[in-house]
Amino acid sequence: MSNESPEITNTEAEATTAALTSEQQEQREEQVRLAAYYLWQAKGKNLWSDKDDWFEAEDSVIEDFKD
Repeated sequence: MSNESPEITNTEAEATTAALTSEQQEQREEQVRLAAYYLWQAKGKNLWSDKDDWFEAEDSVIEDFKD
């Protein structure tokens, strides 16, 4: 037997999304989309920050779902 811990294949966002209904997934995605847009605006509309803004927004929305 190996003492190694099992490798985690899903990110926290994927695990959270898998547990949601399709309607909840749509609502969550819309929340992420809006949050990412507002982050992008607040940071000066940087052309190359879209992925960073999306991931930051996604983390923020996931935290809201946990509460």
